[in-house]
Amino acid sequence: MKAISPVIATLILIAIAVIAGIFVLRQFLLFAGTSGTQNVLTIQDAILYKVTKNLETGGYIHQIYLQISVKNNGDKVAELHYIKVDDILVYNYTAESAIRLNPGQVQSLTKYVTTVTDDQIDQWQAGTEHVVSVTYQILGQAGEQTISQKITVQ
Repeated sequence: MKAISPVIATLILIAIAVIAGIFVLRQFLLFAGTSGTQNVLTIQDAILYKVTKNLETGGYIHQIYLQISVKNNGDKVAELHYIKVDDILVYNYTAESAIRLNPGQVQSLTKYVTTVTDDQIDQWQAGTEHVVSVTYQILGQAGEQTISQKITVQ
């Protein structure tokens, strides 16, 4: 049985060390990139307001609207997937209605939330608080992120 030359053995050990080092570095960078994720979008401004309409029968109907401005503070394009007020879906992503925000871009939207009658209006009176949540995805990354904020009816 012949022994391996010391030069070849050294080269093999160096190659193994370099491959292992590259693997460890790749795993570290992958872990650091996902564990340090932060919200890229921020809700700059959001208000709820109601529009009251007289009915021909003598009553009133109240329509609630959300006015919201969202900013992309990151360095990648973000795509809005959902906007909810409490549990009411006011925006749902479709390919036709995709809203993409480039880095630094602000998107302002006005969305219909719900219609309430006089006997349901108490929960939507001026000063009542509701939670608006925005779910989005950074293009090129897996998974969605959600930001939320309490807002009051004006």
